[in-house]
Amino acid sequence: MNKKQAELLSQIQGLVRTYFEANGEEEFMPGKTPVRLMTPSYSWQEVNQAVQSLLTTQITLNQSDGNKVEQFEQAWSEYVGTRHGVMVNSGSSANLLALFALANPTIPNRIKPGDEVITPVVTWHTTVSPILCIGAVPVLVDVRMEDFTIDVDAIEAAVTPKTRAIMPVHLLGNPCAMDRIMEIAKNHNLYVIEDVCEAHGSEYEGRRCGSIGDIGTFSFFFSHHITTMEGGMVMTSNEEISELLRIMRSQGVIRNTKGREALEDYYRSQPEYADIDERYLFANIGFNLRPTELNGGFGIEQVKKIDSVLERRRENGSFWVKRLRRYEDLFHLPADQETGRAWFCFPLVIKPGGPFSRRELTDYLNECGVETRPIMAGNVSAQPALKHFPYRVTSVNNAEVIHKYGFFWGNHQGLGPQHREYVADCVDKFVARYR
Repeated sequence: MNKKQAELLSQIQGLVRTYFEANGEEEFMPGKTPVRLMTPSYSWQEVNQAVQSLLTTQITLNQSDGNKVEQFEQAWSEYVGTRHGVMVNSGSSANLLALFALANPTIPNRIKPGDEVITPVVTWHTTVSPILCIGAVPVLVDVRMEDFTIDVDAIEAAVTPKTRAIMPVHLLGNPCAMDRIMEIAKNHNLYVIEDVCEAHGSEYEGRRCGSIGDIGTFSFFFSHHITTMEGGMVMTSNEEISELLRIMRSQGVIRNTKGREALEDYYRSQPEYADIDERYLFANIGFNLRPTELNGGFGIEQVKKIDSVLERRRENGSFWVKRLRRYEDLFHLPADQETGRAWFCFPLVIKPGGPFSRRELTDYLNECGVETRPIMAGNVSAQPALKHFPYRVTSVNNAEVIHKYGFFWGNHQGLGPQHREYVADCVDKFVARYR
């Protein structure tokens, strides 16, 4: 970049900042302003990162002097508490890459076709799909009603000689009981893959979720606590696994590995590989799951905002739990848990046999401008996709209730005191019809 280009870039970035600052905060008008499930969490800082990458043409992971992806990987690893982070293009890809890494022949005690992986029956579909993709069998177990996390007693009951891994999901920002999960894994020599795609910043007994198991996965989709537009990351403190993740992320080549020079020396020392151009040396199977430098730039700025985002979500969640406690005869409310949780949304489950249906309540809230949606994929064993593949399911009593009677509304940094008061008022007015 020459001097003139640098001056122009500075001017453009200044205008971007002015544009965002001129936007101002939208005035909330109850009944007219929608209460969204999600809202943009980025501002001029992230856009200027993207502008800089685009104008300098430093946009890909393989051809970038600044390497924003690597900077974000380092920052997020430090935040979560792992030695390594490998960014990919989505949280679904993070789960896919994690499972394929643990099924790779280079990994000791790998997951083999026909082996079983225990995971909750209430989750997002791309928690289960990667298990099937590696030829393993998902074993779907029930969840706890109070926080939607996997029932640890059900895990223990589901273990068989074929079990190779446990994949707990910190659903809706709620940390699973990781002490017992890790104890079960140790006793049966199992891998633990934490799906933390909805739980950024959540903690269990002082450790951030995603740093406790062998691997943790995150999503940075638009609706999550922090966003890179699209994006995800696989976390681990295992050096061997991290290098394999980097190779498989980028089509199987070695050029994005941390130990690239040592790998090049090794393969050059092997006569059968000595004449292969090291830039195109394929050391393992691979995908193209790479993020762009635009995604990395977003992440650099977003990680700086995570604490304030979590604070607002916790304020909202705590308010709604306290305000709606009067309706415990009608709803299963989230547990009153002040620490550890990283609220993804605010879930409600209507108790069966009540005076109104989920559809009646959600239709009313939608009419009030409060957006709602079901709790993830609900009971995934009831979804049509699984009928094509082998799986095993244990008790789904709570999952069935959540599937039929559960929903949530948004809880994010774009909602403040006026929004949360209004949503609670809407619930009050609806319930009053039945009192």
